[in-house]
Amino acid sequence: MKTEYLDLKVDFMFKQLFGQPSRKHITIAFLNDLLGRKGNNRIQDLQFINTEISKETKDGKTVRLDLAVNTANDENINVEIQIINKHDLPERILYYWAKTYSSSIHSGELYQKLRPTISISILNFSLFPSETDDFHTTFHIRENSKHFLWSDHLEFHVFDLTSFVVQWRKYHREMMQNNQLPWLLMLSAVDYPQNKLDDELMSELEEWAMNIEQVREALIEWETISANKENRVIYEARAKELRDLLSNLEGERRLGKEIGRKEANHQNALMMIKKGLDLSLIEEITGLTREEILKLKQNEQDL
Repeated sequence: MKTEYLDLKVDFMFKQLFGQPSRKHITIAFLNDLLGRKGNNRIQDLQFINTEISKETKDGKTVRLDLAVNTANDENINVEIQIINKHDLPERILYYWAKTYSSSIHSGELYQKLRPTISISILNFSLFPSETDDFHTTFHIRENSKHFLWSDHLEFHVFDLTSFVVQWRKYHREMMQNNQLPWLLMLSAVDYPQNKLDDELMSELEEWAMNIEQVREALIEWETISANKENRVIYEARAKELRDLLSNLEGERRLGKEIGRKEANHQNALMMIKKGLDLSLIEEITGLTREEILKLKQNEQDL
């Protein structure tokens, strides 16, 4: 019987695999490879911390992260996985980072005790489609002309899984030395709307699993939590929420585009009316009805 894997891009499943103390060694390997940590810079140990950062004031916002850890290097790392582009993500990432950073000290403590805070965003869409087609982008605050760091306490990483899959299909043999590869394959291999497994991605992931112990263990754990009946019930409910949210957002965007098009047609029609163009010609160019054009003309005359 073929194994049915559940999509790790659904936040519930992501937390099941990477957010559990019993699987800490997998999380450590995952973070080290995503961040390119090597040698003495590698994360040796970590503690899971509360993924909910309570609001500080009555009107404040509560932040809920998908994964939050404090490493033995005394740094905070938070991870967010997002399937749906709500178009406010750069601001949200910055806000989540700020809340995590500020929560690392308490009232009366010195600012020197603030921990370096690293934000990792794993996205199933392009955050900066006009600026880059790289699947991994890294951000710091640097001086404009000399490019020196403001502080090493701030670091953002963005992983675009859609760009990753495109580039892997084109160049995967040239990407074989990239240790991020098996984890990104794991996150990309299943399509949650249809629970469809990509056999080509999975085949390469299994090759990596034969040679890397942590990847092999992660694959086994993924299979185990996917087979759990209780997990499947929660997963299906969460996946339905995400499908409904995506459908609603797409509907709102279509409506917004339609309203925008209609407004543009109205403006074009008004310009043509002022120039004295024939109503039939305005109908043909704008797609507006004769009644709509006459109403616009009357409104313009009443002003």
